[in-house]
Amino acid sequence: MTQADRNIAQTFAKGMAVLASFDGTVESLTLAEIARATGQDRAAARRSALTLATLGYLRQDGRKFRLTPKVLALAGGFLQANRFGRLVQPVLNHHAAALGREITLAARDGLHVLLLAQSNSGDGPVSYGFTLGSRLPLLHTGLGRMLLAAGPQDEAREAIASAPLPHHTERSLADRDEVTRAIATARAEGHAIVDGEFEPGIAGFAVPVSRPGAQPLVVGASAPRAIVNGPEADALLEALHFCAAELRQNGVPGA
Repeated sequence: MTQADRNIAQTFAKGMAVLASFDGTVESLTLAEIARATGQDRAAARRSALTLATLGYLRQDGRKFRLTPKVLALAGGFLQANRFGRLVQPVLNHHAAALGREITLAARDGLHVLLLAQSNSGDGPVSYGFTLGSRLPLLHTGLGRMLLAAGPQDEAREAIASAPLPHHTERSLADRDEVTRAIATARAEGHAIVDGEFEPGIAGFAVPVSRPGAQPLVVGASAPRAIVNGPEADALLEALHFCAAELRQNGVPGA
């Protein structure tokens, strides 16, 4: 056991794993499902779930558990401490209104994209209902590919090798070497465009917010894939770059 392992509270880590098992794909989970998702035995999963229920983070309905609104307080502390309401949200809203499409700020969470903030004033035709805290695929979205392109190349290689590569649409790249080349192109061009690989008929656009060497942050937007090879795509990317520049100027954490 390493010194780092000795410093970890295993019981607490198991409880956090139980919270993480509620990944948004389902509303509620049984103890057996929690145990499978966390890799814990049923007894450990039960102790963690009942403790979280006692603390108010889970609610038990018969055999199933579900998250309570109290979990939002954890995210709220991060957002308030980093002044997202003053430094991020107004910028996203302003540029989304000018662009006519929703704009999202995202970071990497392991092998997924984590949405940190999203404009609430865009009036674009494309909206999937993803919200703060939603996780998206890393390899088949513009946000994900730009996050990998903006980070260290060795970390990108590890993520490409291990991240899920499902067949979202008929256009989803199924070869990891092709994904590697697409990320290299995004790194060289300073933006990522993913054409219909996550949602049919929809293209994802993303540009970096963070400076080289910092934890990668990106902003992105979606649009009908018909615009990919036209002037609208250039205008969309330009708007995203202006948004990213203003976020950097505001001193967004991590940028």
